[in-house]
Amino acid sequence: MKQHLFLPLLTYPDMTSEFMIANAVALAHHMQATLTVCAVEITIPDVSNALSSLIIDAAKMARDAEALSRKRASVLTQKALDQAKAASVDVRLREIKAGEPFVAEALAEASRAYDLVLLESAGVSRPIVEAVLFASGRPLILYPAAPFGGRLDHVAIAWDGSRAAARAAHDASPFLERASKVCLLSVIDEKPVKFDTGDHLVENLLKSGVMAETVRAHAGSEPVGEVLQTKAFEWRADLLVMGGFGHSRLREFVLGGATEAVLTNITLPILLSH
Repeated sequence: MKQHLFLPLLTYPDMTSEFMIANAVALAHHMQATLTVCAVEITIPDVSNALSSLIIDAAKMARDAEALSRKRASVLTQKALDQAKAASVDVRLREIKAGEPFVAEALAEASRAYDLVLLESAGVSRPIVEAVLFASGRPLILYPAAPFGGRLDHVAIAWDGSRAAARAAHDASPFLERASKVCLLSVIDEKPVKFDTGDHLVENLLKSGVMAETVRAHAGSEPVGEVLQTKAFEWRADLLVMGGFGHSRLREFVLGGATEAVLTNITLPILLSH
C-alpha cells in the first residue's frame, strides 16, 4: 500500500529549513509516497490592556508575528511545491491555524491521518517532537538540520528486547523491506537485553529476504543515546530506528535515557516510535 508522509512547515518563532524540505521530498521520491506539506500559521490573541499599551504595543507585536508567520508559510509552501514537482513527487497541501501555545497539540492531532511524520531536530521544535511522538499514534523521522539523500539502504535498529523496540521495528517495516542491510544494535552493559528475541527477529528478517545481523556494543561511561548513534554511524547506517518511551505529568515528559539523548543531539535520521 502506498505510504503517506506528513511534513509540517513551521513558521514561528523559527521556520522549517530548506534542508528539511529537500529531505522530505527525497524520501517521498525514494518511497514513491505521497507527501502532504502542512503550513502552520500561528495566531496570537490580543491580551493588551490600557496599562501595557503605554509600555509596549502588544497588539502590534501580535499582528507583526502573525504576518511574519503567514509570509513564511507562503514561502515554504512554494519551495515544497517546486521541489516536489522537480522530483515528480505527488504532493498535497494543508494548512493549520493555531494559537501559538497550541501548535504542538494541533500537529499531534493532524499527524494521525498519515503513516509517517517528518520533523527537524531544531531546538524550538522539541515540544512538537514530543507531542507527535507520544500523542499522535504515528512514528516519526527526526532529521538533523543537514541534507540527507532519500535512499535509506542501511537501517540500524536499537534493540533491547522491549515492547518499545519491537513496536519501532514493526513501524520501520517499509524501510526494512527496501533496505540492503539491517542490523539489530544492542548496548549490552546498560541494562539486561533479551538476545533470544532479537535473534529470532533477525532470523525472520533473513527468511524474508532481508540481509540482517546483530551488533553488540558496550556503553562504558558514555551516554547510551550517543553510543547508539556512534555505532550506527560506524556501521554506515542511513537510518537509526528507536522506540521512544515516557509518561506525561503536568504536560512534561520524562524520557528514557537513550530517547532523551537522541532528542537533544542527533547526527543521522532517526525513526522514533511509541
